[in-house]
Amino acid sequence: MKNFYNRLKFNQTRFYRQCQRWLGSTLPCVLCDAPASAHSRTSLPLCSHCFDLLPWYQSPRCPQCALPNISGALCGVCLQHAPAFDHTFAPFRYAYPLDRLLHQFKYHQQLSLGHLLANALLAQLPRLPIPAPQVVIAMPMHLNRVKERGFNHALELAKQLQQQWRIPLDSEGCIRVLDTPTQAGMDMKTRTRSLRSAFATQQSWQGQHVVIVDDVMTTGASMHAVAKILKQAGATRVTAVVLARTLKHE
Repeated sequence: MKNFYNRLKFNQTRFYRQCQRWLGSTLPCVLCDAPASAHSRTSLPLCSHCFDLLPWYQSPRCPQCALPNISGALCGVCLQHAPAFDHTFAPFRYAYPLDRLLHQFKYHQQLSLGHLLANALLAQLPRLPIPAPQVVIAMPMHLNRVKERGFNHALELAKQLQQQWRIPLDSEGCIRVLDTPTQAGMDMKTRTRSLRSAFATQQSWQGQHVVIVDDVMTTGASMHAVAKILKQAGATRVTAVVLARTLKHE
């Protein structure tokens, strides 16, 4: 069958993109059910009103923790108590209507929506960070949570990033060994305490620049815990790539 399509010069990638554009132009808005149009900027099937509401994160921010500041330089917190990760990319603020889209993706198994959100993320990222990373990993999820939800949402995002940057994806090198309670409502100190010994790795990351992918960074405690484990195993640089950053006033 593959040889048959090759003889016809069948471009599967182009066919997929054409189907994606057609679906985006015929399906209703994923938020309000109004007639939607696929915007070239994100390929998200949203109506014009909901698209205009997307919380793009465009203000100056600390390059390490991605919290806003006036100068766009390292913030005082990162200068005094630097997290284990070195840089954060976040194209959105965690606010309406992105929070609704993420909720549908994570808790209602709308994997196709996750792919579209990943495309929106990739559209805002540079082709490759400098220095170039050697490997991509997803924020580890405990096996109990994976069984409960049916998939690791961060891994779905990481797969899209790996295809874009064409660097290896390691899905088993770092794992979550403790099934900690949900961190919603916890402050930074409480989250940090609950995540002690929550992650583990059995392999060497010597000299590697690692990208960790997740959906939302709230306090950065989980990202810090994973990055700390990787650096203890030899990683020289850790870059966080997330869809959205929670800001204090939101």
